[in-house]
Formats: sequence, structure tokens, C-alpha cells
Amino acid sequence: MARRAGRVRGYAEVVERAGASAGAVWRYRDDVWRLARQLCRHREDAEDVTHSALLKAAEHLDGFRWEASLRTWLHRIATNECRMLRRRKVPLSLEALLEDAATAEHRPPEPAAGEPGPEEAALEAETRRSVLAALAGLPDHYRTALLLKDGLGLRAEDVAQAMGVSVPAARSILHRARSALRERLAAAADI
Repeated sequence: MARRAGRVRGYAEVVERAGASAGAVWRYRDDVWRLARQLCRHREDAEDVTHSALLKAAEHLDGFRWEASLRTWLHRIATNECRMLRRRKVPLSLEALLEDAATAEHRPPEPAAGEPGPEEAALEAETRRSVLAALAGLPDHYRTALLLKDGLGLRAEDVAQAMGVSVPAARSILHRARSALRERLAAAADI
């Protein structure tokens, strides 16, 4: 918690230096965090990426050309930060990955009034796990495109801008990513 408080203070100092317009960047923090969480796969990495993306955006807001939306620009910064983080990180051993998976905390969702019963909830959780596992197995650019388009609801033009590709290339990547995801899910269902 102290770590996060320090980040907020650091961001506040940057906003103060950059002016009130940098506060617009802060409004998208949850959106940037959701994208970073999906791209980075680890909560701590997502927090680091979100923090550095927001700081970079606030520091360089005067260089923003407004050719795209601020949200798209922030997604592009966050995507690049995730890529840079992956390049810097040392890959873990197989034993460490298996240990992390075995000790991961999986809490069942809280049932509410009118919610589906335990069987439906278990089926939904299994489906969600299958989709997330299939999504995690996709190449980075496929996963990024799907998360931007289907996860965050961006338009193809915004996905293209965030990924640094043309609109037809973004649509092609999305088509291939969805096909690859379908194939992975079908293969998992056959097992």
C-alpha cells in the first residue's frame, strides 16, 4: 500500500509540473491497468506498467499530437511498456512456473441472489479458464489485438493505432487471432 501511495504522490508531482491537462491522463488509469493486467499476466507487473505508462504520458502530454484519442495513445504506451518489461525479464524455470500455478490463490465467485447455481458457476468458471488458457497461448500480437478489440471494446482503427499497424493489418491480425483462439479452444474441448 505504501508503494502505491508513493506512486500516486509521484504522479501528482508530475501532474503539478505538467499542468492541469495532465489530469486527463489520470482518468484512464483503470482502463490502462486492465489492459496491462491482461498483457503482463502478473498483478505487480501490471501495476508497474500502469504507473510508468501514466507517468510517461503525463510527462510527454505536450508532445501528444491529438491525431488519435488520448485513450488510444495511453494504450499504445502501456502496450510498449509491457513489451519492454517482457524483454527485460529473465524467464522463470519450469519448476518455478509449476510451483506458482500450484500455489496460486483461486477464490470462487461470491454467489448473489438470482445468480446461477453451483453447477452453472463451475461450468462458467471452467469455460473462463479454458478461454484464458487459450488466450495466454496465443502470440503476443494476437493476444494484444484481441484484448484491445474484444476486451476493451476499441474500434479497429484504435487497435491499429495502439499496435502501430495499418487498419487492414489490424483487421487481419484480429481475424487470425480469433481463428487461432477458436482452434485452441476446439483442441482443448477434444482432449
